[in-house]
This record gives sequence, C-alpha cells and structure tokens, in this order.
Amino acid sequence: MYPMLGTCPNLAYTVATLGRHAATPGPDYQCALDWAFHYLQATHSSQLIFKCKVTGSMTLHGYVDADWASDINNHKSTSGFVFMLAGGTISWSSKKQGTVALSSTKSKYIAGTHVAKEAIWLRQLLTDLSYGTPSPTLLHINNQSTITIAKNPEFHDHTKHIDICYHYLWQKYKSSEITLNYIPTHSQLADVLTKGLPWEKHDQFRFQMGMHNMD
Repeated sequence: MYPMLGTCPNLAYTVATLGRHAATPGPDYQCALDWAFHYLQATHSSQLIFKCKVTGSMTLHGYVDADWASDINNHKSTSGFVFMLAGGTISWSSKKQGTVALSSTKSKYIAGTHVAKEAIWLRQLLTDLSYGTPSPTLLHINNQSTITIAKNPEFHDHTKHIDICYHYLWQKYKSSEITLNYIPTHSQLADVLTKGLPWEKHDQFRFQMGMHNMD
C-alpha cells in the first residue's frame, strides 16, 4: 500500500482489490499478492517524473472511468480517476462504489461525481498555492451518455434511477468549474484503475501517467 499511495498509481486497483480480502485471504489472493511483489521488484526503478517546462503541461486535467458491476459478489462497480499536472500523476483513486448501478452509464456518472469533488479540491489547492485555474478543469470520460446527462439531467430518461446527490457533476459543469470531453476507451488512462489489463495496455498507461524507468 505504501508505494501505491506515494509513487505507483498503476498499483491502485491491485491493492484495493487485495485489501477487500485481507481478513480471509484464499490461495488465489495469495498468488495475486505474490505477483504484485514480483511486479514491484521488476519495476523498482520506475519513478514518477514531472516536466513543468513542456507546453501545456501545467494545465490540470483528469481521467475518470468505471467498470460496471465488476464485483461478482455484490455486482457493485469500481470507480477510478487520475489527475495529471506537469506531465505526471498528482492524484489517483481506485474504489468500489457504495451502491449498485443499474447501467454502465450510471456507474460512470457516479464515478464522475466523485472525480468532480476531487477536481474542485485540487483547483482550490492550486489557488491557495498562488497558481490559479481560471479555465474549467477538463475531465476525460469514455461514455457519451454520461456526458449528455451531466450537461442536461432534467430531461433524460435515465436520471430517474440516479440519486440526487450524484448530480454534483452537473452542478459543477453548469458553474463552469469543470468541462467534459469524450475519449475512446483505448485512450482512457483511468481504465488501469478499474480492472486488470493485459501487460501491454498496463505498461502503456503506466508510461502515460508519467512513470518512467530510470535505469
């Protein structure tokens, strides 16, 4: 958990999943834990690198995704988000949602609400550090329906299944503190925080997060 919290955002999903079974681990989870340690050993020279002099790198932006009903025990979804600044990851999360989503759109909308809260906090932090963010913070999401609901939730059929507390995303979009952009799934950086991926994809997203081998 220590490297995941400090320097290895790509391990967030693995650590979160293993943590749910820490009290009663079975052989499969012990095997997964062993592989996690093997991975740490093989990537011990990987570091988060920040490049503040790259054009446009000092603009805060985030990626958000959700894997619908991924937990086979209770059918809850997993949310994940990544925030980038200066070419590296500064904030990340992989967390199981508290309620069962009735559709992939709702699961991503719930994830969008949580990432909006983080975006507002980061914007305030940057302001306190005398680095203001006058333009809306861009959030990349790979679901067109979620973006549609966030822009206009009143007249959409799917909103009757979404609790009012999750419309925080719409409120912050309306106030121009955040803006939403569609991104294809194969480019969705937060995908690595919601599910296990093939090593090629995992390595691609790890590099895009700003993690580089220093050997």
